[in-house]
Amino acid sequence: MDNNKNFIGMGHNPNPNVPDIPMGFGMALFKAPEARNNFENLSDDEKTKLIGYIQSNNATGQDARQKIVSAVENLKNGNSSFF
Repeated sequence: MDNNKNFIGMGHNPNPNVPDIPMGFGMALFKAPEARNNFENLSDDEKTKLIGYIQSNNATGQDARQKIVSAVENLKNGNSSFF
């Protein structure tokens, strides 16, 4: 990942317009270069919405994991309008 664009974990993102990337999502992006590249090319607003989607309304850890899988698959396919 380009360290100037994306930071993983709490308190590491110097861009105040985008929340920190959740650890599980960051690890999934690391394993999927196409998805990572497409994520890096999203606007700050799109990144914020995607991270919010992953973090919102999760009753269990499995809910969050499923959102991460879905997000990565969509990013691999170049689809950023699903969240």
